[in-house]
Amino acid sequence: MAPPPPGPPDVEELRDLIDQWSTLGADLERKEYTFDLDNWRNDVDVRQLILEALPMFSREELGDHALKLDDADKVFMAATRPFRRCVWGAGTAKREKWTPQANWWYFRTPIRSNAQLEDELATVR
Repeated sequence: MAPPPPGPPDVEELRDLIDQWSTLGADLERKEYTFDLDNWRNDVDVRQLILEALPMFSREELGDHALKLDDADKVFMAATRPFRRCVWGAGTAKREKWTPQANWWYFRTPIRSNAQLEDELATVR
């Protein structure tokens, strides 16, 4: 017999993701991003997880975290610049149906970047 499907995520898990996203934006605002492309992809994946979990909870359930997410998005936008393609590559973006409008975090990179990340971004196709 197959195990039951997982239950809905806990609202606390979503709040934790929003906290992570907020911390990333604050870090980008304050200092150079010192990690590589794999780390950047993992960091922006947090925002995708938030997007996927949001419909399961009301703004009331999120409480202050609803506003925290709005603020974190604004900070992230201000600390990043548009990137010509999805940081995961065009094939992944097409397969996942990610667009610069709906999944904008995948189409942005840090303004205060580093040489390794910039070199790796130059190879994204």
